[in-house]
Amino acid sequence: MSDSRVGATLTYAGTAKPPTTAVVPVDSAGLVLALDVPAGVALSRAALTVQAPGDDLTVDLTPVAALTTNLGKSTLGTDKVQWLSLDWNARRPLMSLELQPKSTTQKGRLSVAEGGPWYPPTPSDTVPIGSVVPLPGLFASRLLVEFVDAASATPVGTPKTLVDTPLTSVVVRAAARPPDLSAMLGAGALFFHQAMPLLPRQELVLGDALSSALQRAWPPELKGGALNVTLRSSGLGMLERVQLTLDTLAVAQTWSGGEAAVSLPVATDGQAAGLVAVPPDRALSEVRFAVRYQPKDERLPLAPQPPETPPLSHRCGSGYSAAQAFSTPGPAEALVGLDLHVRPLTRSVKALLSLYADAHDRPGDVPLMAAPVELVLEEKGPPPWKARWVSFEPLKPVALTSETWWAVLTVTEGDLLWSLSPPLTGSAAARSLVPGLALYRTDAAGPWLPRDTSLTAGQAPGTSWACARPRLHATASAPPPAPGVQLRWGTRVLDVSPSEDGSVALDAKALAALTPPGGTGSAPPLEVLVRSRVAGVVTLSGLRVTSPRSETYALFPRK
Repeated sequence: MSDSRVGATLTYAGTAKPPTTAVVPVDSAGLVLALDVPAGVALSRAALTVQAPGDDLTVDLTPVAALTTNLGKSTLGTDKVQWLSLDWNARRPLMSLELQPKSTTQKGRLSVAEGGPWYPPTPSDTVPIGSVVPLPGLFASRLLVEFVDAASATPVGTPKTLVDTPLTSVVVRAAARPPDLSAMLGAGALFFHQAMPLLPRQELVLGDALSSALQRAWPPELKGGALNVTLRSSGLGMLERVQLTLDTLAVAQTWSGGEAAVSLPVATDGQAAGLVAVPPDRALSEVRFAVRYQPKDERLPLAPQPPETPPLSHRCGSGYSAAQAFSTPGPAEALVGLDLHVRPLTRSVKALLSLYADAHDRPGDVPLMAAPVELVLEEKGPPPWKARWVSFEPLKPVALTSETWWAVLTVTEGDLLWSLSPPLTGSAAARSLVPGLALYRTDAAGPWLPRDTSLTAGQAPGTSWACARPRLHATASAPPPAPGVQLRWGTRVLDVSPSEDGSVALDAKALAALTPPGGTGSAPPLEVLVRSRVAGVVTLSGLRVTSPRSETYALFPRK
């Protein structure tokens, strides 16, 4: 599975220089958060945390403020002025004022405004020129300085006569925290606005608003793409921390081959597996799929499970043949196929399977089908070859009119072993098919002899039977059993029960036992296993597998 981590980078789009490397600027140019969303990732929640600096960090408002003097000029030079005003168009907490050059004959009378009339900012009437005047947290969007005679002894608050004063520079410093903050998506879809200035060292969290905005703009159909979130302030401000948290879901909606639906063959008493690529290091939060099974029109009355290397076997070939009896105590049945558990001893094996009615507890001379079924085995790899199930398919169903009938295997070329199975446990009366004697003979005209396993297997004589799976025609009264469904992830296996329509829906609680396999090797896929006693075709569709991921991005400072 491709990496499901969303990429996140922070870029300042303006030209302002931060006063220290510990802060990042934000102003009307924008602080841009770029997200690179990979395909197959959905968003659950997002949160963006920004932190303002303390008031010990300030910025100079003079370069961005509109300066006006009584002379109608917007700059200071060699002229003497009676008053000046500065307008920076944003409510800021002022921290200090400095007027140059130093003067002992004039003072400055201050007035401030926040979009309305001027008013005196402090109980004092005037401030000195040529020194740094503290203005601790005084909020204003405009500042007016009127110059008066320093020797004037008129009472505080009475009108003063303005005097011409030489002035070369003015510096107004404000707390560096942003005066306001707006967040927008893409080209300008505003989704958040903080109208008031941030407090000293305040942490502001954009949670629900950011989540809703990103979810609306998230790439459709989980195709992946790019998203931009822009932070803006009406005036220059600084942020000392910008952190993003994303809770996402890696969503798998296709099987390992890229298909939305897969159809898989299931062998008799076998299984099929649909594979899903999922991250190996995270728990699953949701698994959904649909199972539709189309079985063959047959049922399996016997389902022996022989070991990979059976301890006892019939040897067939080189003059040896084998026969196995079956009894059908109930109504007449129709045989649609027969599977034998065999192991080739030669690279090439040719064999014939015939069915006969019983004659005195031996295969009789009356065949139950028009012609024997041929089988050809060709082994590719080096010996020894493993034992396995081999299917014989008659051209049409064979009516089992005799209560006891025989399956006879004759090898015409090569040699093989037909596995012998231990006796069945349980009541034979409850079975619709019961295995009987296992016989063999050493030549085509020789007598049929019972296989005595008492000396080698410790069983009663005649109790072992040649391992076979007769497949009978399924009737309306005895339909094939429903297949079993499991989820397997690494070594963990979870049984699941599809609903009547074949759908499976599991949440995180139901999937708790299916823990991530972890490890450093190749990631094991999530497997949907469908097991059935009856061969058929299983179709898996409607897949949705989600794996949650929580990621924290230290965008600034970058750790």
